[in-house]
Amino acid sequence: MFKRLCLAASMIMLASLIVTPAAVTGESAQKFRQENGLLAYAPPSWFLQGYFIARERNPAYLFGPVQDFVQTVGGKTTWLIEDAELKRIERAATEGDNPEYSLFLEVVLPETTEYWVFVVLPHESGQAWFDARRAYHGRKAEDYYGKTQGELETALSQGFKIKAELRFLIEKGDTCLQAPEGLIMSRYELQPVFDLGGGRRLGSAVKTK
Repeated sequence: MFKRLCLAASMIMLASLIVTPAAVTGESAQKFRQENGLLAYAPPSWFLQGYFIARERNPAYLFGPVQDFVQTVGGKTTWLIEDAELKRIERAATEGDNPEYSLFLEVVLPETTEYWVFVVLPHESGQAWFDARRAYHGRKAEDYYGKTQGELETALSQGFKIKAELRFLIEKGDTCLQAPEGLIMSRYELQPVFDLGGGRRLGSAVKTK
């Protein structure tokens, strides 16, 4: 009887060691959502099927589609949007506008939860993309983004629909200071599909480990 009780206790302890990290991670994810007013959101298909840059200034490559990136990160993924951001784009839609807005890709892993923050780009041309930057940065936009505008136009002319910018990663509650462009290539072996500086297509979109 004593041996059976010891065995049962050992099994319970082992189960708790297995279950606890996932439970804690889930609680952490829920807390992050509540603190930041994040809601589950279904992105438009054109965003998921579109390509993305992964550096705000002077990106070197084009990646994608976005839905392929989601498949490489592992874990349980959920798209989220801030409640205030959702209200903003809903108001814009009633006025016939289609603005840029931010989305969070929540990735729940066994030991942590991370958030990849994307900016949705509804633009159909490099000029429209640049105009959105100029509206925010004013005269500084030319120095910051003028070169990239032409590079995006070249990619668009070759059939790449650029619909997102991967802006940054939030990991363990902190914003990673490294630009996502190098980070995703080293972490996931995600291969770019277009060389913006060279104006040419590259190999396959993704190469998983």
